[in-house]
Amino acid sequence: MILVLGATGRTGCLVVAGLRDRGVPLRAASRSASVRFEWDDARTWGPVVEGVSVIYLVTPEDPVFPAGLVASFLAVARAAGVRRVVLLSGLSAGYGSVPMASRETAVREAGPAWTILRPGAFQQNFATLAGKDELRLPLGPEPYTAPIDVADIADVAVAVLTGAGHEGRIYPLAGPRALSYPELVAIVSRETGRTVVYVDEPVERWTERTKAAGASEAAMNWSLETFDAIRRGEYARLHDGVQRVLGRPPREFTVLRPSA
Repeated sequence: MILVLGATGRTGCLVVAGLRDRGVPLRAASRSASVRFEWDDARTWGPVVEGVSVIYLVTPEDPVFPAGLVASFLAVARAAGVRRVVLLSGLSAGYGSVPMASRETAVREAGPAWTILRPGAFQQNFATLAGKDELRLPLGPEPYTAPIDVADIADVAVAVLTGAGHEGRIYPLAGPRALSYPELVAIVSRETGRTVVYVDEPVERWTERTKAAGASEAAMNWSLETFDAIRRGEYARLHDGVQRVLGRPPREFTVLRPSA
C-alpha cells in the first residue's frame, strides 16, 4: 500500500493517476480528499498510515512550516510499519534554503529508507501569465531557468515509489534546457496569442508592491531568496534526474500541455 499525501495537489493528483494506471494499491489523502490528512491535526496521522509501506510525502508551500511536524509524523508512520518515504522537496534545498533543507533533514533522520526529489520551477506556473500583459520580477535583465513539467515530476515519483534501487538517492529535476525569462514569456505569447513581456523590476519596488498586496514577511523573504538564486544561475543548471529514473529526456516547455 502506497500513501500519497497532497493527493489533490499539482503533483499528487498525477501520482495517484499513475499508480492507479499500474494497478498499485494506494491511499490518496489530503485536507480536502475523502481520506483526510492535516499536518496540524495529529489525530489524522494514525489512520492514514495504517497498513502503508511507502509514502509520497508532500509538505505545504509555507516557509514557516515546522520541520518538526515531519519528524513527528514519520515517527508515527515508522511505528505503523512504513518502510520507505519519497519526499517532494525542491532545488532550493541544494543551495541551503532552510525551509526545504530542514524538511529533508527530518526525512533522512526519521528511520525509514528515503528518496528525495528536488524539482526546479514548474512549467505550469507560467500558465498563469496567459491572462497578463507583463511579468514583473526582480531577477535581472535576462535571468535563466529550466522549468520542469509537473507530469515529469509525477512520472519520476511513480517510478521511484514502485521501483527498487532508489533508496538514499537525491534526484534533482529540471527541464531539458535553460530558457531566459524573455524567451519564456515569448513562448507564452506565441501559444496564447496574447503578448506578455518580462520586466526586470527593482527589488525595492517588488517588495513594496507585494507587501501592499498582503504578503507576509516570511513569504516575501522566501521569494527573495529564490530570486537571488535565480540571479546566481542556480535554476539555470540542467539536471539528469528525469533521464536517470525514466530513461528519457524531460518534456519541452509549453503552457498549453494539459497538466493531467
